[in-house]
Amino acid sequence: MSFREEAVLSMWAAKIRSKNKELDVKSTFDTDFGMKLLKTAVIYGANASGKSNIFKAMRFMKNLVINSSKESQKDEEIDVSPFLLNTLSATKPSAFSVIFIHNSNLYEYSFSACKTRIETEHLKIRHKDEKNETTLFTRSGETIEVSENFPEGKGLEKRTRDNALFLSVCANFDGDISSEVISWFRRVRIVNGLQDIGVMPFTSKRLKDPEGNKKILQLLDAFDIGITNIKVNDIPDEAIPQEFKAFREAFKGLPGKIQFGTHADRIFAEHKVFDEVGDAVGVVDFNIEKNESEGTQKLIALSGPLIDALENSLILFLDELDARLHPLLSLQILKLFNCNQKNANNAQLITATHSTNLLDKDTLRRDQVWLTSKNITGESSLTSLIEYKVRNDASYEKDYLSGKYGAIPFIGEVGSLFQ
Repeated sequence: MSFREEAVLSMWAAKIRSKNKELDVKSTFDTDFGMKLLKTAVIYGANASGKSNIFKAMRFMKNLVINSSKESQKDEEIDVSPFLLNTLSATKPSAFSVIFIHNSNLYEYSFSACKTRIETEHLKIRHKDEKNETTLFTRSGETIEVSENFPEGKGLEKRTRDNALFLSVCANFDGDISSEVISWFRRVRIVNGLQDIGVMPFTSKRLKDPEGNKKILQLLDAFDIGITNIKVNDIPDEAIPQEFKAFREAFKGLPGKIQFGTHADRIFAEHKVFDEVGDAVGVVDFNIEKNESEGTQKLIALSGPLIDALENSLILFLDELDARLHPLLSLQILKLFNCNQKNANNAQLITATHSTNLLDKDTLRRDQVWLTSKNITGESSLTSLIEYKVRNDASYEKDYLSGKYGAIPFIGEVGSLFQ
C-alpha cells in the first residue's frame, strides 16, 4: 500500500526508565525468553499518512495465512496491494513478517507475494530452553526445502499451489507446529473503529450469555453512560428488511469478510426514569440504533472484543480508537490494558488515534508511541518515539503538536480559498 520500504512495529520494551516508575511496571510484562513486552502501542500521524495501512497489512496477512489453502481460493488472485506510486515497486512482491511468542516457543514467520503467486516463505522456531533458532522450512519460487525438524511438511511440497502458503497447507493436514502458528494468528483480532457492524454480532452473542452480559455492563458502567441493563431480542428472519437480506447475501461466503447468521438482533439499553425531585421511579428501554448516540453505540459494540481480548490474552489491533469517542473514554480503554489487575493475562492493544491527550508521560512510555509520516513521493514511514532524544519529563503532547516529531499535517492558508 503506502509503505514502499520496510516498516517495523515492535512490542519489545526498550531498556528505558520512565519518570513514573509505576508506568514501567504496569505497561510491560515478562516472557519465557528473558525479554519484556509492551501491553499497548499507540500510533499517531496525519490523515493519509499510512496509519490504517498498518492494520490493513495485518488483516491481509492473517486472512492469507488462514484461508489461502482453501479450495475456494484455488483460482483466486492474491489480494495484495503493492506500492503503486513508483514504477519499480509497483511490480515487486510485498513482504510480510511477524515474530511472536506462543506456548513457550518463539516463532519467526515471513512470506512475500504478488498477485499470482507466493514468492518466498520461511518459518523458524526457538524453544524457550534453547539459545538458537531452527529453520523449519524455506520456500523460494517453486522450491520448498523442508527441514528434518519439520516432518509434517514432508510430501506436501507438491500439494502446495502457487497462490497458497505452505504453512496453511501443512495446517490443513493437521501438522502440529503449523497448527500452532495458525492458532496464534487466530488470536490476532483486527477491528475498525469506524465500523460497528463488523463487531456488533460478536458483542450481541456475548450479551445473550448472563455472565457475558454482566461483564459488559461492568465495563460500560466504568464509562459512565447511564446504562443500567442491556437486553437482546432476536428478530425472526421473515421480519428482517429485504435491504439487509440483500446486504447479507452479498457478503455471504466471502473469505475475510463479515459473516452474517440467519437472524439479526435488536439491542435495548435500559435507563432510569426520574421524577421532578430527582428520585428514580422506573426504567425505560432505548433501542440503541435509534435512541443512543453514535459514541454509545460504538462503546457497546467494542465492549465484546475488549473483554474477549482481556480474558483470553489476545492481540487486539484497533484502528480509529478515538472516532466518535470522548478523549477521556479513549484514555480509559488504554488504561484497561495498561493495568496489572484488569489485564492480568497480558493482552496487547495496538491502536491508532488522534487523541493527543494520551501523549502523556504518566500514560505512555516513549517506546509505546509510534509515528507515521509520508514523504513527497507518497511513501509512508513508521518510527518510534524512542528514536528521538526526549527527556523523561518532556510534554509529549506539546512537542508533537508543535511538529517536533513530525507526523502532523502541513496546513496551508485556508483564507486564500476565498480570494
